[in-house]
Amino acid sequence: MSNVTTSTLQFIGRTDVGKRRRDNQDTFLCSALWSPSRALLSVVDGVGGYAGGDRAAAIARDSILRYMARPKGDPLTMLREAVVYANNEINTERQRDYRLAAMCCVLTAAVADCEAEKLYFVHVGDTRLYRYREAQLEKLTSDHSLVGIREDANELTEEEAMQHPRRNEILRDVGSARHRVDDPDFLDWGETDLQPGDQLLLCSDGLTDMVTQAQIAAVLSQPLSLDEQAAELIHLANQQGGYDNITVVLAANASHLAKLRS
Repeated sequence: MSNVTTSTLQFIGRTDVGKRRRDNQDTFLCSALWSPSRALLSVVDGVGGYAGGDRAAAIARDSILRYMARPKGDPLTMLREAVVYANNEINTERQRDYRLAAMCCVLTAAVADCEAEKLYFVHVGDTRLYRYREAQLEKLTSDHSLVGIREDANELTEEEAMQHPRRNEILRDVGSARHRVDDPDFLDWGETDLQPGDQLLLCSDGLTDMVTQAQIAAVLSQPLSLDEQAAELIHLANQQGGYDNITVVLAANASHLAKLRS
């Protein structure tokens, strides 16, 4: 008998306009990357109202996808470079068209590699990345906002942060100024393990302003498909107000050891 590792990465993305907005300025990436065991995942939330938030989000999505199309370095370095590339593409577009002068976005992007059991991520703003493992939901990113900083420091409870009148004021964004990869106070990035059975959630604040982490964990604990879980999370956010666009990307490391006869 011999043990053979079978790598399977499942993923799904959904976005919804919500109950209060007329247009959807969120977008997402959810695609295989270089091999069936890897995926490029991202949630992008456009900023700038009718003056280009959706345009900034689309530029970021397309720029990251284009930059990551072929492997040309380690995944985390590439991901950092991709977000800087997207930032500078948005900034160039802002300068070309005065009507888009206020546009920018916030985003979280990740490369999930279930064969290597690794997760690489880059983050700017108040979109979020969570890992769900053994019935525990862990937030892997920190919000770049005054309210988010206070919540992470336990100065505000989760519910107080969700209801705070300044919860949508961000301290960092993608696009408002040109950046380099090594600029301080722009990108947060990280690398962690991705074990068999782990699930990932990337989402915009349209979800986390409406739905608590306990409610998210309760949905992810249900024996539903990823698509059904994503639909349920969006339904909950809308049921509880739906004040903003809601975007959810879910991925699952379904790797397992298969016993084969030698």
